[in-house]
Amino acid sequence: MTFKEHVLQHEFIGSKAQIEYGPLDNKRIINGKIIFETKNTFSIRDELKSYVIPKKAISQLGLVVEDEICFINGSMLIGRPEDRLAK
Repeated sequence: MTFKEHVLQHEFIGSKAQIEYGPLDNKRIINGKIIFETKNTFSIRDELKSYVIPKKAISQLGLVVEDEICFINGSMLIGRPEDRLAK
């Protein structure tokens, strides 16, 4: 079993990430480090500032794992971090 097969069961805080969010006609991409996670939001910091992004708005989350990007569908992220184990 590799990390990429069970990425939802791991802690995201401290990971480098690429978050794609927003409506289809105005997608935004933020690259940075995840600094906090709640039931409904991710907090991510890039070189300039911190962002708080609602999980419902995320279309794709890319986590940097072993020098590769592992993409996760945004709908898999909704809910408390500890409840991801059951998914």
